[in-house]
Amino acid sequence: MRAWFLLILVASGGNSRAQTSLPVQKPTAQLMLILPAQLGNPIFDRLTSPLGEVDGSVQFPMKNGLGAGVGGKMMWWELKANAFAPTLSTPGEARRSALYAKVQYAHYVTPNMFYELNAKFGTSTWTWDCTTCEEDYKQQGFHWGVTAGYYVHASDNLAFGITFGYEADATRFSAATICQGSFPGYTETGGPYRFLNVGLGFSTRFEKSKEERW
Repeated sequence: MRAWFLLILVASGGNSRAQTSLPVQKPTAQLMLILPAQLGNPIFDRLTSPLGEVDGSVQFPMKNGLGAGVGGKMMWWELKANAFAPTLSTPGEARRSALYAKVQYAHYVTPNMFYELNAKFGTSTWTWDCTTCEEDYKQQGFHWGVTAGYYVHASDNLAFGITFGYEADATRFSAATICQGSFPGYTETGGPYRFLNVGLGFSTRFEKSKEERW
């Protein structure tokens, strides 16, 4: 019995040391390179091809893994010239920019690996640059999204990870976005902007590395 008791004490002491050795959350800058995929809007798929999305933010820890930050993102889509051929030619591009506030929860599972869950809320602007419009068609609305990411440290302050997310804008894709009354040959009218995305994340802590500390 004494041997088992000693083993339990040693194991619990080891766990305590492992827990206390986990890094402390620090102010962080993050960048994500994202490939978006639209949801539930097949006519949007017919007209566009995704070019990508860039998302950057700065965030600050508060307490118990919780934190807050601010950021911005930009999304690009290419318009297919022959989407409604031969009735209508639609070359051009669509851009979506967004500014947001962010709340997040981050937790280290080992000294060099952590995960993050976050939610973002802000405003977005869609700009449709299409030859069927005399000038760019713009839409503005509420933007929100949620993201989960898992990161591995390459150095004391720099980590790389994979992210998965969902985002939506309170505006709609319709024939009006390409300055038309309807989509030629289709009865569909479009739908709201909703996207799933997967990305590569970069996370940099604002702290001197161990080599730089005195």
